[in-house]
Amino acid sequence: MEEDDIIEYNLNRRQFVGVAGVLAGTALAGCSGKTDDDGGDGDGGGGGGGGNGKKTRLNVAISAEVWNFDPALWTDTATSTVGGLIFDEVIELTPDEELKPGLVTEVPEPKNGGKAFEYTLRDGITFHNGDDVTIEDFKYSVDWILNPDNNSPVKSRMPFVESSEIVGDRTLRLNTSKSFGTLNWWLTRSLEGIVPKGSRGETKDGKGPSGLSTNLTNDPGGAGTGPYEFVEWKSGSHVLLKKNENYWKDGIPSVDEVKFNFIGENSTRLANLRSGTIDLTDKVPPKDFSGLKGQPDITAESVPGNLTQVLYVNLMEAEGNPMSNVHNRRAVLYGIDGDEILDEIFHGQGVVQKGPWYPDSEWTSPKLKKMELYDPKKARSELEQAGNPDGFELDIIATKGSWFKDEAIVIQEQLSNIGIDVSVTAVDKSTLFDQVYGTNKWHAAMEDWGQSIPVVTSWLESGYADNNHNHNNWHHQSDDLMDIYAPSGPEPPADAKGDYSNGHEWYVAQLREAQAATDKETQKEIVYRLQEYLVEHAIQIDIAYVNKLEAWRNSVSNYDIGTFVDEYRNVEVGE
Repeated sequence: MEEDDIIEYNLNRRQFVGVAGVLAGTALAGCSGKTDDDGGDGDGGGGGGGGNGKKTRLNVAISAEVWNFDPALWTDTATSTVGGLIFDEVIELTPDEELKPGLVTEVPEPKNGGKAFEYTLRDGITFHNGDDVTIEDFKYSVDWILNPDNNSPVKSRMPFVESSEIVGDRTLRLNTSKSFGTLNWWLTRSLEGIVPKGSRGETKDGKGPSGLSTNLTNDPGGAGTGPYEFVEWKSGSHVLLKKNENYWKDGIPSVDEVKFNFIGENSTRLANLRSGTIDLTDKVPPKDFSGLKGQPDITAESVPGNLTQVLYVNLMEAEGNPMSNVHNRRAVLYGIDGDEILDEIFHGQGVVQKGPWYPDSEWTSPKLKKMELYDPKKARSELEQAGNPDGFELDIIATKGSWFKDEAIVIQEQLSNIGIDVSVTAVDKSTLFDQVYGTNKWHAAMEDWGQSIPVVTSWLESGYADNNHNHNNWHHQSDDLMDIYAPSGPEPPADAKGDYSNGHEWYVAQLREAQAATDKETQKEIVYRLQEYLVEHAIQIDIAYVNKLEAWRNSVSNYDIGTFVDEYRNVEVGE
């Protein structure tokens, strides 16, 4: 195809990150993706629609690069955004926070006392290679995730699922060990694609937050069912997708190509948007939002966000690591003024947290809602209890680009008021997560996490429960604990019932009880206690949920933005 035959536009898929109500899953969750600090300009300008017979291209600017195209290994927002156009979910989460059937005919009700769910594949769906999607492909996609030998990071988003069995020509039953009425919510972020049987090959070491790779990691060509097919991935530059002419949903997609440009530099993304080179961008800097909103040819929207700003802390005992001491962690917790960070960095676009969850949610502990977490007097008292009343030296690593370094510098100034001497080092995202997940040679890390679904136990799972890929190095002894990790963190509560090696083992056990509880009030009681435990021991420093700010040119229509999901499959473009 000649470049002269392409008219370019830009748009974002289901922009994503997550958080909310009573489950687990993110994660995706999780981190935002691989940031290219210098970015890369989108090529070609936006402009008219395809009514003149020319092929159309949608140019999208995203602030971070993808990591891994295997949907069983997705843990970051950028990959889920791009990959979500190549693959289809089994159960879809809408921008209005509702569930609807994806590759299956309906969202099933639980059977067998809540311990079984049956999913029936739609007829007539094909992979991009032309092969029919079969029930054997469905079972393979599920079983590969459930197989512990594959170390899939999304396995934790399918809690209690023990096995799958084919119970009809196109029906797969998932069996759970306990009653689990909210499984369908979790599947929106664990079964984000069905792939051909055998297509993954063996699991190997890889880059990115998951640390794993398969045959689909770099090239998912032919393996998807989504509205767009994979064309190319040029690291540091872009991913190019082309229209799936045989997509099973009528009337979509409406453009011929989508090009996701990795542009980490905020000013470059906005300049390209204003010039028309880019038609839609994620992560509009808060300081620029009002200016964009007043521009006549651009639409800018703000909705409550699913990105939580987090200061991860290293709980493992290591030489020179002050954060293994709970009193030092509490001093940092009480010494950080979230309101100042929200006002200075995010121009008030967001809400300061009172623990891990949204402060106005019924699923946030009433006790935490009443707490004033910023309390310099308490912070100084904790320093005295730690045995260093004059403070200590703290090293914070922060991801380059975006606002992470700026947040860390504000924290540096705030903590200096209580005697903590902070140094800030900006590194690229891959370096930060290699250090956080692969070593104990760090103190604290400034990043964010995108919540995937509106269920509180989802974040309590993805943010804290993993024993072998925990961004706070919070671990308990187990047969599969990797050599690079060690049991760490506080003891269980004094009144904990059961034999637990440490607080992390207790936490995971209590979380499982919350996930399995069928009574809402019982579930809340457990959730509240877990949140209070996390804050009491300063397992990590939760700062604020930042509003989702996005902007697109007025040539883009039918783009739907939500807290957890942005839906662009129905988007149209015009002059």
